[in-house]
Amino acid sequence: MGKGCDQQDSKIPVGWGSDQGIGGFGEEPGIKAQLTNLIRSVRTVMRVPLIAVNSITIVLLLLFG
Repeated sequence: MGKGCDQQDSKIPVGWGSDQGIGGFGEEPGIKAQLTNLIRSVRTVMRVPLIAVNSITIVLLLLFG
């Protein structure tokens, strides 16, 4: 059986998994955690517009070569 497309497994470099951290109350997350959260958020927000742009591009390429 093939491997499914899990969000947790897909395209995350080694060591960049979602680390919840064990910081105390009021502590700021580290720069690595902030960057990882930013990248994950941008990927989540841009997924639908990117699908739309790709679909339009494919249709235009099919129509006009």
